Amino acid sequence: MKTLLKIGVIFYCLSSVFYAKEVITLNNNLKEYDKLFEKIAEKRLGADVSMINELKNPFIVIMETSRDGDVNQTAVEPLYTLEATLNQKAKINGIWYKNNDSIGLFKVTNISRNRVILQNEIEKKELVIRTKDENNIKIFSK
Repeated sequence: MKTLLKIGVIFYCLSSVFYAKEVITLNNNLKEYDKLFEKIAEKRLGADVSMINELKNPFIVIMETSRDGDVNQTAVEPLYTLEATLNQKAKINGIWYKNNDSIGLFKVTNISRNRVILQNEIEKKELVIRTKDENNIKIFSK
């Protein structure tokens, strides 16, 4: 009986030690998480409006100078504005187009009630009849 009691006491002591070790490890992990959450909660400074307004245009426009000194812009793509659609025809930049007509480097591939799809081998553009303060071009890449 005394042997059984000694084994029980030893087992209880060992299990208490292992449990205490797990609790200590858990508390250390919680402290690490608390530090991470504190860093996340810190107020970060972003760019204010004046800094954004001072930024330069990130897009490169290739300028060519001819021999007579004139500057030609070759990298500027025309802006396509869908003005109306009627009977499977679309009025884009003041000109009426139908399916399979070419406009610039694109071909008209689909005309619906309020949108037109322009597509070439590289990209696809969706023109939408502009409503209040909305952009009328969506660009998808293949």
